[in-house]
Amino acid sequence: LQDNLPPFETSAARQSIEDEFGKPLDEIFASFDDTAVAAASIAQVHFATTTEDLPVAVKILRPGIEMAFARELDLLHWLAEIVERHVPQARRLRPIEVIDTLAETVAMEMDLRLEAAAGDELRINFEGDERFNVPAMDWTRTGRRVLTSERISGVPIDEISALENAGQDIETLVANMARAFSENGESV
Repeated sequence: LQDNLPPFETSAARQSIEDEFGKPLDEIFASFDDTAVAAASIAQVHFATTTEDLPVAVKILRPGIEMAFARELDLLHWLAEIVERHVPQARRLRPIEVIDTLAETVAMEMDLRLEAAAGDELRINFEGDERFNVPAMDWTRTGRRVLTSERISGVPIDEISALENAGQDIETLVANMARAFSENGESV
């Protein structure tokens, strides 16, 4: 898994959205930015505006990513079987079970509805907490391969100098994150 990869073709992104919802893109979004704002190994993100004139971020799975992961997982499973069969001391590590767990995790990652549900749960957990702003999910424009959420702006947490230039106190940010994990961790 990698981030900061070259984006896939905009035409493929548009087609994925239309295939997911069974209608033309212009019936789903009033505008759709052809330039991806982020691209990683599993998906990429485009900005759009809904037909209700709300700014959103649209995450779209890479075309063929499910098949690519299936091939890789098949290979890993085959290798795990060989290891269990021919390396007795490795059996205690249960390589087949490890790969099965990885396959379950990948399957969940490939269904953006599950990510949206987790995002909504996180937003509800932080409702009323002014330290955090978690985007709302747009369930009418979210499916297995497409996730649409409220677009919010901010500075990435790993851009320390940009955060400081924006007037943020890094120690307070770290304390808030730690508090968030301890206060809301059980329900997230």
